[in-house]
Amino acid sequence: MKVNGIELGDLDGLAHDAETVEYPPQVAGRTVHIDADFLAYQVTAESADGTSDKTYEDMQHNAEVAVETLRGLAAAQHVHLHLTPSTSNKGGRYDLALLKEYQGNREDKPKPRYLGIMREWLAKRYPGTLHQFCEADDGMSSAQYAAIERGEKNLSIIASKDKDLRMVPGLQLNWDTGAIHDTGDDDFGYVELVQRTTPSGTTNLLKGYGQKFFWAQMLIGDAADNISGLPAIPGYVMNFIKPIKATIKARAILEDETASDEKRAKAEAVLAERKDGLCGPATAILVLDMLENEGTAFMTIKGLYKRYGESTGFVHYKTGDPVPWGKAFASEGQLLWMRKNPTDVNCVLNYWRQCATQ
Repeated sequence: MKVNGIELGDLDGLAHDAETVEYPPQVAGRTVHIDADFLAYQVTAESADGTSDKTYEDMQHNAEVAVETLRGLAAAQHVHLHLTPSTSNKGGRYDLALLKEYQGNREDKPKPRYLGIMREWLAKRYPGTLHQFCEADDGMSSAQYAAIERGEKNLSIIASKDKDLRMVPGLQLNWDTGAIHDTGDDDFGYVELVQRTTPSGTTNLLKGYGQKFFWAQMLIGDAADNISGLPAIPGYVMNFIKPIKATIKARAILEDETASDEKRAKAEAVLAERKDGLCGPATAILVLDMLENEGTAFMTIKGLYKRYGESTGFVHYKTGDPVPWGKAFASEGQLLWMRKNPTDVNCVLNYWRQCATQ
């Protein structure tokens, strides 16, 4: 986050210049809910060989400056830090995962040597919660939902780098820019396709806020947490959302009342033989652009899971056994949904019941 020329990502620089940051007027009673898992990682990060000019005391100081900067940028009177201790069951997500091992891509990644004690220190230094039976994300989302239900939407704001929390309504502090985003009255939200260019090339990404971002993740998954999403879009849907020359020609033949039976049969075969399309951001956005509300989102994406399950089939990552499409759909939703009740693994099912009535 760069504010007034200061880079929050570079906490060493921020520590010396925090007094120059200009903050919006404080809102009495507002609490900023801070993702302290990310903060602890950020302040304890060192070079790959473990060498660093920073002492542990420097890291503590940088953490304090970051917390106060986030408090100021959020126009908050209070802070509440959310942490996931190493002993947490992460809301049962390890047991809920069926298609891929939850966070199974993190096992071999080294962690900063001071990460554990930094988490402990942050939990003692500031008001906060160590979430033993859910993740810090769930803690932040449930706190925000609770404030909204109390009619205190303006008194709660989330500060996190984690994209998962973008699905939560209300106020959010953009960790990269320092800007406050308000979802307003549109809980369904929006999703857009953006391109990120790096030295290694250009990558398509989906960005957005609200429930529509949750549905985006139900399609493309979440690589950071090793969540599968929908492996592919069925071919018959690809014919509609991403037609190619052969399918356009085939559909034109079928619409031509003068076409012979032989031509029509060949055209139907062309449409039936269309291969499934990988469900990446560029394809997923074509589906998402058709969704107008939570009801159409639920019916459409549930239908895609059903079609894929019946045609190709889902497989359990550990046993290799078939997984019924309904269980696969529920599992992915339980993994991805940011909860209103932090320990309720079926929280997303309540949301889906609401969607089904739309």
